[in-house]
Amino acid sequence: MKKYFLITAALFAALSLGFVSCENPDDDPGFSLESVGQEDADDKNDANSDGTTPSTPEKPTLIATGDVTNLAEKSATFWGRLNADTLWALPNVKWGVEYAYDREAVSQHKHQETTKVNCTAGLQGANMDEFSVTIDGLQRSQTIYYSAYILINDMKYVYGEVDSVHIVKLTLKPNSSDFGTVTGSGYYDIGAEATITATPNRVAYFVKWNDENTDNPRTLTVTGNLELTAIFDCAYVDLGLSVKWAPCNVGATSPEEYGDYYAWGETESKTTYDWNTYKWATATWTYNGRIGYYYWDLETLTKYNTDSDYGTVDNKTVLDPEDDAARANWGGAWRMPTDAECTELLENCTWTWTDDYNGTGVKGRIVTSKINGNSIFLPATSYSESGYCGFYWSSSLRSDSPRAGSVNFYSHNVSGDGYSRCYDLSVRPVLGE
Repeated sequence: MKKYFLITAALFAALSLGFVSCENPDDDPGFSLESVGQEDADDKNDANSDGTTPSTPEKPTLIATGDVTNLAEKSATFWGRLNADTLWALPNVKWGVEYAYDREAVSQHKHQETTKVNCTAGLQGANMDEFSVTIDGLQRSQTIYYSAYILINDMKYVYGEVDSVHIVKLTLKPNSSDFGTVTGSGYYDIGAEATITATPNRVAYFVKWNDENTDNPRTLTVTGNLELTAIFDCAYVDLGLSVKWAPCNVGATSPEEYGDYYAWGETESKTTYDWNTYKWATATWTYNGRIGYYYWDLETLTKYNTDSDYGTVDNKTVLDPEDDAARANWGGAWRMPTDAECTELLENCTWTWTDDYNGTGVKGRIVTSKINGNSIFLPATSYSESGYCGFYWSSSLRSDSPRAGSVNFYSHNVSGDGYSRCYDLSVRPVLGE
């Protein structure tokens, strides 16, 4: 009981003396508890039994600076830890974090050059001795120096050690979202380790990162703002033909998925497909009296035109790479097949209709090579995915400019008749010269 009384009395005496003598508490480098517990120790241990001088009890640490979590573009969460066993005896205590972009300003607590953020939440952690403050408006890619503090009776600051954080951004992306995903993007403290992972879809495989590193998963030290691309490639099917065929459509991740639809010479899907929305044409709203309705009628073609009836002739008969939906969406050497390559597929393979491909319930054609027996599956995707026909673009323009090459199939026949350029067909990529 005597020891408890003396410690408490000494603690409040020290606080009272400190507050009376400190006209400007901000000029004081910190609060000291050197006298706490010492009087009781002197009464009890004037000398050890062996004549040696007793050791001085270790001073309690009131405040410690913690880590930084939840790093974001302009914000982060800063942590501190209090000595809960001592804190209960102090009057009117507040706590928070002081920060600045200059180490000296924080280490010397130049209050006019630093920012203080009080913690408004309660204590956390198993021992209820931790606190955090989330600070917004931070400057990324600059070193932020910070220190946890407590404020006693609105007069006396006590500080923890000075620490620092330097927020940088790690950006990861796949070369094609059709092929895979990446994880590990985010904000890091400079010098921190990050683990990044590239996960291919079922029809693709990971090749490398764009900095030529082939580790996956990969652990790297983040030394600054960094952007990395995971290079995926699609696992092609060799049918023994002049080109290798992709196992799935653009926009799909498995053979039975329909994928996306494109007008010929366009690289993005859309909701309406007609001459009015077609990228390479102008159209007029026309009434057809014979059948009794209005429709968009082709007026001019602005690219890929071999017929002067439709405007300026450029005699371009094969899609430029930037207008190729396979190249634009999958990258690398992938492209749409030419008319000749589609004909090769028609003539050198058997086209077997199925109502239930591999138990998926998807209708379409299994295209099997007569040369080596390998096969691909083309789902019946057209007419609102009704499942009874499929139309697939080639990259070749037909002699009548409003039409482009295509492979068309139903349950009862297969042909290479071509189709009107403005409508929505599927795209099956190839790899070749």
